[in-house]
Amino acid sequence: MLRDSFTIDLILRHPSRSVRSIAKALSVKPQIPGSYRGTRRTYFIVVLQNGKSPAKFQFALSKTIRFLRKNKKFLKKFLAEKGSGEIVFNHAIFPQTEQGDKCFELSLTSAFCEHLSASGMGLKIQGWVKKSS
Repeated sequence: MLRDSFTIDLILRHPSRSVRSIAKALSVKPQIPGSYRGTRRTYFIVVLQNGKSPAKFQFALSKTIRFLRKNKKFLKKFLAEKGSGEIVFNHAIFPQTEQGDKCFELSLTSAFCEHLSASGMGLKIQGWVKKSS
């Protein structure tokens, strides 16, 4: 990840739906599709948005809201069928240079939180520090 880089990912798990049926319903191509060894349980990961600046993150939230709104019926049915899902924010975080320096800040709009809550999806926020070579 580069400075100020981020991705917003969608992770879905389902006991019986196929990767193909999920991809078709959402009109997306999964980044990581598959099933858990020895089960029919499917997992599906797709990058919804990515960017390299805080300003682009706010725009990406708006686009994620549109995605959730567009797929509201499918996600509701998916979760009712004992599926699970979460939106994952992956952010580059840089070590503090001096004690007390801010190394990470995340601002979520109320509109985003409302749509996320209405969708029944979880939220995971992950910060990543690039290892020095």
